[in-house]
Amino acid sequence: IDEILQRIINFEPKQSKKIKIESVLKDQDIFELIEPSTDINDIIMPENTKELLENILKQQDKKVLERLHSWGIKSNKNIEAKIIFYGPAGTGKTMSALAMAKSMKKPVLSFDCSKILSKWVGESEQNVRKIFDTYKNIVQTCKQSPILLLNEADQFLSTRVDGSSGSDKMHNQMQNIFLEQIERFSGVIIATTNFLESLDSAFSRRFDYKIEFKKPDFKDRLKIWEKFLPKKALFEKDFDINILSNYELSGAQILMVVKNTALKVAVSQDGVFKMQDFIESIQKELNSSFDKSKIVGF
Repeated sequence: IDEILQRIINFEPKQSKKIKIESVLKDQDIFELIEPSTDINDIIMPENTKELLENILKQQDKKVLERLHSWGIKSNKNIEAKIIFYGPAGTGKTMSALAMAKSMKKPVLSFDCSKILSKWVGESEQNVRKIFDTYKNIVQTCKQSPILLLNEADQFLSTRVDGSSGSDKMHNQMQNIFLEQIERFSGVIIATTNFLESLDSAFSRRFDYKIEFKKPDFKDRLKIWEKFLPKKALFEKDFDINILSNYELSGAQILMVVKNTALKVAVSQDGVFKMQDFIESIQKELNSSFDKSKIVGF
């Protein structure tokens, strides 16, 4: 009885090991934690691309994972997927990654791969390890396991170079570490790249899914224009959305054109949207008068 009483007196309730992701990231400046709000049905894309994304989501269903595990196809019942989204800038790769995360009810741990390179010897390699060490730490200690999003991962995924310079060796070493980490990775990772042609075959074999994002065709451009044009604005009598849809723009470019035209019209006398204003904004966009790669959400 004394022993039992002693145990009761000295009993300390176990502290929950699970903490918030923000606590892990508070001293990190290379990651962005995103709570996705975009639904996959909100994105205008070719039907076959949407079907591919929906099939990936179906394969992450709990019952499907249990079935694959029982068949011996999967070694565990965890949600796991290694995905590459490739295609021109502004075609919805990042937005689709966020939409998939929302469907999986997961936050997104986003990393801008352009920040990985360092002029200091060995630091770029350390940064690669830091990405995956941080993710692993989050999975082990936090309430939620996020999707890891590697934006603009071209330098990781491109073919390794045959060179003897210090920068060539550093680049190859960095890629070797990345390759090793991808091999060991457990969870959901999505890498976006503009160029699949330069993808190293070693990386290609280690990703389960490679999904192409093309520039929208006329039908999809028409839908995008309809989505982004202001609903409560006044348009001139000769306004023709079909003419605008003939220009081969990406979704991000159309959004930028609408925003720039709206800024111009907002300070005009009559506040009416005119075809000429749109055409001028489109020409500026096609002539790369402003940076179209920085548009949020695409």
